[in-house]
Amino acid sequence: MISRHTFLRHPAAALLSFAIVAGGNLFADGAEPLVVNRDGAVETAFANNRELRIAELEVKRAKAVLRWSGRLDNPEFELNYSDDGVGLDENEGVLEVAFSQRFPITSRLKDEKRLRGYQVVFAEAEIAERRRELAGEVDLAAVELMATRAVVARQRKLGVLNQEIVTFLGEQMAQGQVSKLDLTQARLTGRSIDQTIKALAAEEKVRALKLKQLMGIEPTRPVQLTDRLDLPGARPDTRIAAETIFGKRPDFVLALSRIDEAEASIALEKSRRWEDIAVRVFGERERAVDEPTGLERNTFLGVGTSIPLPLRQRNQEGIERSLINRDAAEKSVEAARFHIRSEYEEAFQQRLANWALASEASGEVLSLAEENFSEFQKAYREGQASLIQVQRAQEQQLELETAAVQAIAEYYRADAQFRFVTGDYPGLIRKGATDSK
Repeated sequence: MISRHTFLRHPAAALLSFAIVAGGNLFADGAEPLVVNRDGAVETAFANNRELRIAELEVKRAKAVLRWSGRLDNPEFELNYSDDGVGLDENEGVLEVAFSQRFPITSRLKDEKRLRGYQVVFAEAEIAERRRELAGEVDLAAVELMATRAVVARQRKLGVLNQEIVTFLGEQMAQGQVSKLDLTQARLTGRSIDQTIKALAAEEKVRALKLKQLMGIEPTRPVQLTDRLDLPGARPDTRIAAETIFGKRPDFVLALSRIDEAEASIALEKSRRWEDIAVRVFGERERAVDEPTGLERNTFLGVGTSIPLPLRQRNQEGIERSLINRDAAEKSVEAARFHIRSEYEEAFQQRLANWALASEASGEVLSLAEENFSEFQKAYREGQASLIQVQRAQEQQLELETAAVQAIAEYYRADAQFRFVTGDYPGLIRKGATDSK
């Protein structure tokens, strides 16, 4: 039997301890948990994500193309032999050996290598953008898992309190002090709380599995997040300069890279207006009948060149296409600037609004609920309130605490979106990533 004094001395810390024990993480027996914070989860995903590793091969391909670009075409070797066996058959003949090499008369090779270098930067920016997208998913998944676990803990505290109410009412009904309806109502409330806890526990498993998948770790390995859903005391109203955000946004770097690539492509296409010239070095060994001396041998050495004339084809199509690509790249940069500014303002205001709501939900309202519970405790000791009223006051306090946790979770969701917009992740753009050597 639970006495009134036993109930009133029941500390909230005991309820919280029960919730922590009952709401333990989904640790598999014998498995070593991965202990990380939000940044650690992002870094783990960068290191383990399989799809990201495959995508990074595009950078290696671009660097391989750069390494072998800007080189002359292979020289050609020619060997020709002719005789008069089907003619006068005087044993006359010519043996010719020649080497030919094509040389550009423009800066085509240099322009080609420059273009391939920008394509490496372009490929690296694409990978960085994929990393930002992955980081955003991981960070939000970590926040969702922390929020779900916090709500589960609060609901379990509420379930413990309800079970105490049911036990107490059962004893009071046996003594004829309360009706069966009160006990039935408390049991129904307990069933509703249990169903909510089961649904949240299932949701916790799903969110944990999603986070593990994004981090690239085995689904059987438990994850322990060290971050807490504590609302910052200061109002997050400090703005970040637009240029700073542009420098951290790989998609903006990607848009700028398109302009550099387009400029290099224009230079390359213009250098292709003149085709390569061919230089030929040859030697001939000749046998010929020379009257009156007869059959004689002679040797010739020579140099020849072939220069194509750009009378009809001057690569007009390639030049025009590259000019259009540059216009499109410049417009893409302007569109990216507008999009990022709009995204930032929306995320900034959303985080600010959620901070205000969470601050209100976890501030004076909770203080009033705690004060109300204390007043009911005092009234109960003095015989001016019933035990049910005291228990309902504590139940209301826990419900408000749950609402506060949910409001703080909304703030952290907005914070995760703000980080995604600003690109504020560790190791997003790696040092030396644009080294094309």
